[in-house]
Amino acid sequence: DSRSVSPGQLFVPVRGSVDGHQYIGAAVAAGAAAYLTDGPTIAGATAVRVRDTVAALDQLARCSRQLLGARTIGVTGSNGKTTTKDLLSAIASPVLRTAASPGSFNTEIGGPLTLLAAPDDTELLVVEMGARGQGHIASLAAMARPDIGIVTNVGLSHVGEFGDLQATAAAKRELVEALPSSGTAILNGDDPRCAAMAPAAA
Repeated sequence: DSRSVSPGQLFVPVRGSVDGHQYIGAAVAAGAAAYLTDGPTIAGATAVRVRDTVAALDQLARCSRQLLGARTIGVTGSNGKTTTKDLLSAIASPVLRTAASPGSFNTEIGGPLTLLAAPDDTELLVVEMGARGQGHIASLAAMARPDIGIVTNVGLSHVGEFGDLQATAAAKRELVEALPSSGTAILNGDDPRCAAMAPAAA
């Protein structure tokens, strides 16, 4: 967000209903040291030209995750993701240097921003993972590489995007499927669709 740029930061313009490239000048004026672009450049800051700024942001986050030695928890579910993430962060913070997604940063943009914002000395990282379609959580999990995956529930809140509860459950199961053999899946035993994900864990 060009309105919250701090001196020395990298600005990443995103094309959506509004093209973030039109705010490069404002970001540079606010102190951005560099910016990604798949379009225009301006004088006054370093431009890093890429094919797709969102894909480049994802790659930066993947590199950041490789350097970060923190244990990572991924949280998904139809409801309760943000609350669960906030509770975990509050519980862990007194004993571990903890970083977590701000607000409900759980998209293909919020996920990378969470990883990139984590301090180098983070011991526990809690990443919220949302989905608007199949493969979204798998992509976020490949980037965040969680050691622990939590699925809160499978509900009706995403039926509009997925079509039915079975498709919604399949999308949430992507987190469980992404866990390493040394990982841990925490599933809501009161939700049959969550409990049914247990065999998907390595």
